[in-house]
Amino acid sequence: MRDFKSIGFNFYPTLFLVFVLYATTERLSDFNFILRFKYIIISASILLILFSVNIVKVNNQGITKSLLGLIKIKQKSWREIKFYAEVDEIYRGQYGNTITPALWFIDKNDKVCLRVQIKLRKNLSEVLRVIDKFEDKFENKLSIKSPYFMKNGWTKVNYDNIKIET
Repeated sequence: MRDFKSIGFNFYPTLFLVFVLYATTERLSDFNFILRFKYIIISASILLILFSVNIVKVNNQGITKSLLGLIKIKQKSWREIKFYAEVDEIYRGQYGNTITPALWFIDKNDKVCLRVQIKLRKNLSEVLRVIDKFEDKFENKLSIKSPYFMKNGWTKVNYDNIKIET
């Protein structure tokens, strides 16, 4: 079976790069620093932007999450995964709640073994169609507040906060 890929982009490293460049040039009030180290800054910028791209690959053996398709972050076989669930992760902030939609792949111990953000992802519907062939889906959508430990697989998934869609 062929591999199905979903490509995602993470803005945080790019925002960090913009912030660092802005803070550096604001403090120096001229661009001599950037002009002097332009090749280093350009190559670091390209690397940071490239590492912002992550790829989720699905085939008949399992699912793999990697950076640029070269560096594997996590690889799980279908035997290791119990099911997957659609989750609304709710984070409380200074200006209100932020909801991040994600897919959680949950293992036999009821811990998250792989997490994929739904936002800013290309070809996710095709990948989900393939995942449905190999893996069960949790019946309801979960809505979990502040899942910092849970999303990394450090604690068990709390199934009490079920969001029933009508």
